[in-house]
Amino acid sequence: MKNNQIGIVGLGYWGTNIINVLERFNIKKVYCFDLNYENLVEIKKKFPFVNRVKSLNELLKIDLDGIIIATNTSSHFQIAKKCLLANHNIFVEKPVTNSLKKLKELKTIANVKNRIIMGGYVYNYNIYINYIKKVLDKKILGTLKYMSFDRLNLGPVRNDVSCIWDLASHDLSTCYYLLKKKPKIINVHGFDLLKKNIFDISKIILKVSNIKIEIKSSWLNPEKIRKLVIVGEKKMLLFNEMDKKNPILIYDKFASYPKLKKFKKSFFTPKANIYLGKTFAPKIKFLSPLDLEIKEFIECIDKKKKPNTSVDYSMEIMKILEKIQKKFI
Repeated sequence: MKNNQIGIVGLGYWGTNIINVLERFNIKKVYCFDLNYENLVEIKKKFPFVNRVKSLNELLKIDLDGIIIATNTSSHFQIAKKCLLANHNIFVEKPVTNSLKKLKELKTIANVKNRIIMGGYVYNYNIYINYIKKVLDKKILGTLKYMSFDRLNLGPVRNDVSCIWDLASHDLSTCYYLLKKKPKIINVHGFDLLKKNIFDISKIILKVSNIKIEIKSSWLNPEKIRKLVIVGEKKMLLFNEMDKKNPILIYDKFASYPKLKKFKKSFFTPKANIYLGKTFAPKIKFLSPLDLEIKEFIECIDKKKKPNTSVDYSMEIMKILEKIQKKFI
């Protein structure tokens, strides 16, 4: 990068993780801003090399290569807009904004200013998700029938957006990334248990071609669960993010009804055949998705190239999110 200087706005849990990555990448100077003064104090204790600034305007005046925005979703648009107008490349945590209209405005500014907008859809950089993508592209599971995403935990609870935007957005992005098609929304339901119109629990039913898809999200679950199940006509796949030893298992298992010729009406009901074969656990060297994601942001600044999770990609995810949101209203 020209100056080897990065700015970051938002020093919560995820912002702290990002600074950790920037330190490993030997970024010469990291400038930080957060509205919460305590966060600024704590970040200096944890990372003495960082430089703290007193306001966003002060940050925008520094000759930075890029700015990373890791604040709550409702604040993304105003911060991102100010950064772009001040001629900064930006990386914005998902979802980039809370409306398609706002995202289109950011894209217009970025085009005029010739700046990069990269969305923080970290699972696109997950080594296991990319392995699964290769499995699907090679049709190892056969024709796909069903996919199920579970993203459940106790917290963190958001007060500005529903779990659809905060949690399900990860899985919607992964689904779109793996299947390369926008889904048809079949049904959506959820529960706002803590705050009216902020859904803490949701279940989304989708369809892509003939593939049925379920996405379950909750920040009110006693156990942390992050799973993806894919059922094909030949094999099944399980990605259990909490299993550090064998996160991906491919099962040589499937069920099917026998293909029968025409038969007369009778009380006979054919039984499904269950095939139970071996289970394969691929050995995949773990690489930090956040490291790979931030590395791409830096490379895109250096080479002036379009990110994998570009503003156009983010707009496609935003269109899906808005359609789902309307189903709740």
